[in-house]
Parts: sequence; structure tokens; C-alpha cells
Amino acid sequence: MSSNINIVLVNTSHPGNIGSTARAMKTMGLNKLSLVNPKYFPSEQATAQAVGCSDILNDALLSSSLTNAISDSQLVVGFSARSRKSNIPSLSMSELMNLLKKYKNNKISIVFGNEQSGLTNNELLMCNYIVSIPTDDSYTSLNLSAAVQIFSYEYFMSNQSNSSNILDKSEKLAPTLSKKHLIDEFISIMHSLEMISIKNRNSIIQNIHIIFNKTKFTENEVNLYLGIITKIKKAIKK
Repeated sequence: MSSNINIVLVNTSHPGNIGSTARAMKTMGLNKLSLVNPKYFPSEQATAQAVGCSDILNDALLSSSLTNAISDSQLVVGFSARSRKSNIPSLSMSELMNLLKKYKNNKISIVFGNEQSGLTNNELLMCNYIVSIPTDDSYTSLNLSAAVQIFSYEYFMSNQSNSSNILDKSEKLAPTLSKKHLIDEFISIMHSLEMISIKNRNSIIQNIHIIFNKTKFTENEVNLYLGIITKIKKAIKK
């Protein structure tokens, strides 16, 4: 079992997709499932679709927000079928597999959105990278559990090879919750310095999230920058 991979389903509408996801995961050696505000769960339909993988459902973590579900992850990857006008870095499936090998000693969240609408723009801003699964132009709608199955299979196959460039164990990366706190504090400073206006607010905040999410902050680096921000705040108040 790959204990560092957390599959996160956000606002899932159909319980059968949760059960099918559990089956897709377990057949490929994944066992950590998080559910953010599922419409129906627990559910007999989910258990039926899991087909003997009810242990995944029983151990699933329920969260009220995506922020909580990914709070201790050092890497967050969102799957999105829709193209968006944003600068969030995107990866192909093969590029993702190479990246996951480097993060083998870190906690990783792989995030899938609602069946109808996918991940919202705000949810995508919480991700370090975005991945889209290519489909034929004549019909692009991919079932949620099928998307999880494709990822799980690719991950399983990539781990059959021992060649990887794992990040140094001594390089303890900051979890998402710490990075979010740093981003919030940085945005607060920009407000204090009147660098954010009603006109540019959305674009600036989006770019700040993207820039910070690109950076592999260690816990020590986050604490250093938070200390600097605290000093700046004190200087502003004087």
C-alpha cells in the first residue's frame, strides 16, 4: 500500500462513485481516501459499489472543507477536465508520475472535484499543479471513479520501476496549512501597504497563490518568512 497518497473527493454527488473509487484505489495499492462534503455518505450504494473494499470506506476521513482535507500535505495535485485561463502549472500524467517519485517521502493529496462541475477556481488555487486526462474530442466527459482508476493505474505502474529521484529526507517540506498561513499573512501585508485594490484584488491574490504554490517551502523557510512579516507589521504600526 502507498501510505503517502491521499485521494480526495470534493462534493461528490453520487455515493456509487465513492464506492467505485474505493475499488479503483485498492486494486492499485492505494488505501487513503478523504471525502469533502459528500452529498450521501455513509451509503449502502457506496458499500455495494466498493465490492469488498469497504475497509477503504470505513477508514475514509470526512472533512468540511478542502483546506482541512489537505492541511498536512506537502504536495497537492488537482485533476481538472476544463481548461482555465490561469497560470497554475499543469502536468501531463507522465510528468506527474515523475514528480510523485520525488515526493515519495512526503504526504501527497490527489484531488478530484464534483462530478458535474469539477473543482472550482478557488479549489484549484489550493493545488500546486493541475492534471487533465486527455479524452477524444467527440465525448470528453469522464466518470469520476474512472478518472481515479486511470490515475491509480498509472501510479501503480510507475512504481514497478525502482528508478526515482527522491527528495532528500532531511528536506522537510512545509504542509499545505503552513503555506496557506504564510500566503494569508503576505496578502494581509499587501492590504496594509495598499498594494491591493478592488480593481486588481482577484488577479493579484490568484497570482500570489500560484507563485507561493510553485515554491517548495521547508518548514524552517515558512517560519523565517512569517517572522519577517511579523517584523514588517510591527514597523507599519509604529
